Amino acid sequence: MLAIVFDPDHLRLTTISRNLRELGMDNLSAVRVSDLRRTVRGKEFDILFLDVAASALLEQFGKQHQDVPVILMAERNAVINYEKAIYAGVTGLLLRPYRSDILKKIVDKAIRQRKEIINGRATVLSLKQKVQLLQTLNEVVQAINSSLLPKEIFNTILTKAADLIKAEGWSVLLLTESGDELVFEAASGKVGKKILGMRLKVGQGVAGWVARYGKSLIIPDVSKDPRFYSGVDQKTKFTTKSVLCVPMKSRDRIIGVVEVVNKIGGETFTQDEFEIFENVVAHLTIALEKAQMYRRMEEASQLDDLTQLYNIRHCNQFLDNFLIERRDTKGVISLIFLDIDFFKLVNDNFGHLVGSETLKLVGERMSRVVRRNDLIVRYGGDEYIVLLPNTDKKTAVTIAERIRIAISRTPFYAFGNKKFSITATSGVATYPDDAKNRDNLIGKADKAMYEGKMSGRNKVVLA
Repeated sequence: MLAIVFDPDHLRLTTISRNLRELGMDNLSAVRVSDLRRTVRGKEFDILFLDVAASALLEQFGKQHQDVPVILMAERNAVINYEKAIYAGVTGLLLRPYRSDILKKIVDKAIRQRKEIINGRATVLSLKQKVQLLQTLNEVVQAINSSLLPKEIFNTILTKAADLIKAEGWSVLLLTESGDELVFEAASGKVGKKILGMRLKVGQGVAGWVARYGKSLIIPDVSKDPRFYSGVDQKTKFTTKSVLCVPMKSRDRIIGVVEVVNKIGGETFTQDEFEIFENVVAHLTIALEKAQMYRRMEEASQLDDLTQLYNIRHCNQFLDNFLIERRDTKGVISLIFLDIDFFKLVNDNFGHLVGSETLKLVGERMSRVVRRNDLIVRYGGDEYIVLLPNTDKKTAVTIAERIRIAISRTPFYAFGNKKFSITATSGVATYPDDAKNRDNLIGKADKAMYEGKMSGRNKVVLA
């Protein structure tokens, strides 16, 4: 505890300063009002001892230092305006000459009052932090409900969390499918862009340790912790000082880690902030799981159950989006409409199980000969569509011919190692040369395929 003592009498000032030190209290002294003003300016102190000669300053000091107890010192015969002193918040009156036990009693009372003030201030600060936490968690829940895109969720939730605990930056690292590496999926700031896509081995660095053992870490000084890996800092020219890292757990399974770095102001992360961050990460994990579940459901709704190729719903969505986006840029897309020749005979001769397996194998053969960005769709029954973005008709015909050969060249197998061969007929149409909208494009390719059926089958026909 620190006391500031003002007394214009040097001898009295020396005496009270010595008495306070005997009570274990540090003190600073002043004999002039100007010295007193200079001493208290910008300084954190706990008790003010003020001679009655400076009582005119009580009101001013009361406004500037409301939470500091004031002890007024005076001679026993001094005239004191008690009403003014009480109004100014004077805690005690020390009359000279005084006994040491009286001084101790007055000092103890002032210290208790000061501690109560400090505890009250901490309680108010804690309440403010809790209110802010509740507001942040409310915003987190809103973020969970308003977005199903993982990166949007990361940015919204973790930016709020970093602001709450006053961290310089944050990052999210997710485990790869193999489970042996962490990938930086999202991060804040300019340095954050540099680390996106970087990988750490599980067990490497603070994040790797947390991923391996599933335990949160607070590291106040990474230079003193052997678990810290400096490789990321070296690549990004960033300086990590302190870290708070928490695992993302889904049904007792680690799916990644989240970390915030460098408390603003150079302080260390506190236990309260640790608990806040763990709470936020728990919500973040729920949000990520929700987004991933929605994505899986969305993908499942756009896949054909039998072949696991895209279905007509996805085909229509893709074409609509493509045509809208490319309308002003004169984009080109070609479409192949393919039908297996005499497929009914496969079902009649070998049964529907063989027929279903054949449809799957046709899709697999098509997948092996198309390009990476081409989309194969099971249109229905034994009909398929291949979408060829940014592809002219000449190239589309080449790809259609490649598909035709891949289907017919190798026989298929039925039960008992019976072999059979099938062929396919395709029609090709191109936007915008042959059609101006989605339905007309599909219709033109379908019509060309039908013409191929009528003229001999096992061929590619242009719209």
